Amino acid sequence: MTIMHHHHQTTCWKRTEPHATFVRSCRAAGCLLAAMLLCHAPAARGGFASQGQGIQTVVSGSVTNGALYWHTEPEWINGTTPDKPYQVTVPFALPPCQSVAVARLVMTVWGGTANDVSQMTVTVNNTSLAGASPLVFGGTGDANPVFQAGLPCSYGSGSGLWLVTMPVPAALLATDGSPNVVQITQTTSNGFDGRLHHVTLAAVYQSANLANSLDYVLAEGSGDIYKTPVSPQTDTRTVSLEQVAPANATAAQIRALYTYGDTGQDDRLFFNGHQLGGEDVAGWDKVGSGLDYGPSVVSFDVLPFLQANNTVKFSVAAADVPGTRETSLRPQFVALGVTHDAAKLVAVRNGDNLDLTVTGVPGQSCTIMESSDLTNWTPLTNFTLGSAPVQQAVSIIPGNRFYRVKTP
Repeated sequence: MTIMHHHHQTTCWKRTEPHATFVRSCRAAGCLLAAMLLCHAPAARGGFASQGQGIQTVVSGSVTNGALYWHTEPEWINGTTPDKPYQVTVPFALPPCQSVAVARLVMTVWGGTANDVSQMTVTVNNTSLAGASPLVFGGTGDANPVFQAGLPCSYGSGSGLWLVTMPVPAALLATDGSPNVVQITQTTSNGFDGRLHHVTLAAVYQSANLANSLDYVLAEGSGDIYKTPVSPQTDTRTVSLEQVAPANATAAQIRALYTYGDTGQDDRLFFNGHQLGGEDVAGWDKVGSGLDYGPSVVSFDVLPFLQANNTVKFSVAAADVPGTRETSLRPQFVALGVTHDAAKLVAVRNGDNLDLTVTGVPGQSCTIMESSDLTNWTPLTNFTLGSAPVQQAVSIIPGNRFYRVKTP
């Protein structure tokens, strides 16, 4: 919204601009939050642990005009080990957008035994992914990376179940709404089964018409939990998520992906100590789907419980779950998205001054700028938003004056 103050007459009209919104002596909104990507990449290797390795944050960041895309496609086939090479093709159509900030491919693969090895080749729109041409994983001596954002990772547990994740370069993805074709081909030298429970693509995309800022956190791993754990197994997993900005958030959503959930066997999910969903959060309908195994994806609004530092707890422990508990369950992938409105500038006349007030997400770097012609802009003040609004008084002078707030 742009408002003009000219002597004693006020006229209002709208002006849409992806990078700033203008105030003409009364009020406006539009501060861009500079995109920031935090990649958590400890030098961790060794992708097999029979009890599971837990779940950790791998990628987090903040973008302007952002949203989270997540699509999971069940791929299990009943029956015997498929012939090799075994190939699966899955299309993923992102919403039309300007760009993709981060994208991650997530797959759960059954090996058959803990000792067998797969050679997996992955292409996106006919281009091979780095490190996956092929990615060789499997066996109790697997030494692939884990918990690294920039490399393909493999997490093995149990009797040979593997979570395989890998980054997808934004340049490979179509952003015009057309399908992105992911093709996975597996071969083996020693009997690796190769059936996939699912193929999932999670991506943070940007579109100017969203007019917001988005904090996002992606966490992954082999979060195996057991009704009757035998050391070093466990009956709960707690995931510490990377810090987000809870102040002035307008939406917050947590999503989680499990495998080996059974409908009718109970488990619970907690966010910052608050139970989400019912008693049987993770489930797979074998009869309705016609497939013996598959993924369970759940999503919950967590805005009322949001903090700067958040934890997710998965449990089949007797202390948490009073009913018939899951014998074993594997949470494997978690995403938190926190949405804020774009920073806003409001101007109120106060005698011979205009009082300019900027609100937004703490940590945003902003500049209030002034213009008489909407072409040439002069910065008035630079600041970083905190928990309290930033205020600036300017004198009212004859003629038109426009004000906007934006990132430097």
